[in-house]
Amino acid sequence: MLSNRSSFERSPLRTALGIVVALVVLYVLFSIVGWIIALLYRLAPLALLAALVIDYKVVTGYFTGIKNLFQRNWVYGLAATALSIVFYPFVFLYFLGAALFKRKVKEVRKEADIRRNGKWVDYEEVTSEPMDVDDIEVLPPPPEPRPRQTRDEPGYDEYFK
Repeated sequence: MLSNRSSFERSPLRTALGIVVALVVLYVLFSIVGWIIALLYRLAPLALLAALVIDYKVVTGYFTGIKNLFQRNWVYGLAATALSIVFYPFVFLYFLGAALFKRKVKEVRKEADIRRNGKWVDYEEVTSEPMDVDDIEVLPPPPEPRPRQTRDEPGYDEYFK
């Protein structure tokens, strides 16, 4: 049978147990996130090195953007530089992701070009035997050009009406 108890009549032990479970779950989640961030801080130089090897222009483009930001507004440039230094693992991870993305785009473009235009051949072997010139068809001579119409001819003024 159903009971009509209100939510305020629950046991205080159940409420305390719910709070403890929520705190334990939050502690575990924060511990995992902290461990991942610590791992990122340790592996960040490898991410930078990999990004430089894959496509160094991503890194140079980022620093060019920071330099342009300094030229437009030095306060924003200083803030961007400070945040880049503090959060360098995430910046280096961005470098790696952008470099991988650019490499993938280049590969897809190359595949699309091959599908559209065909594969390029490095060289073509030509026989060293001389060609028999007598077998080549001779093209007919081009037709003689028609003389241009001059002003004296009838019908010239018809074009301008």
